[in-house]
Amino acid sequence: MRAVQIAGGLEQILDLGVEYAQQRTQFGRPLGNFQVIQHQLVQLAGETSTARAAADLALRIVGGANEQFAIAAAKARASAAVAPAAAIAHQVHGAIGFTQEHRLQLSTRRLWAWRDEFGSEAYWNTQLGRMALDAGPNSFWPALAVSHVKQGE
Repeated sequence: MRAVQIAGGLEQILDLGVEYAQQRTQFGRPLGNFQVIQHQLVQLAGETSTARAAADLALRIVGGANEQFAIAAAKARASAAVAPAAAIAHQVHGAIGFTQEHRLQLSTRRLWAWRDEFGSEAYWNTQLGRMALDAGPNSFWPALAVSHVKQGE
């Protein structure tokens, strides 16, 4: 569930970044018209979408084959997305995003806390590695692929 919360928090900061880039003007143009801001928002969207995809897959697999692997992968991926996503969101907003009154800092503070709760990405990546080694060279990929086929992927 923490991976799902992180994915939702990432969606929130992406929405805030896009909204801010559309409303804030600099040099007579909205920030969102500057290619560098567009590039940053695309990177933020990428981090958000990969965390959401991993969390969604874990939710679909719960109770099925490779449940533990999907949960570990979701938490690892969602946690790994927090640092770059928060950095980008704060870069887009500038100093205003750090002020106590701004909604962005509320979301990023939660994300930074959730990132390490119930294990950081390093912890979950270690678990994934152990699961892969335990499955062995002839079992890991077939077991992973079968769980996706059974889920209609």
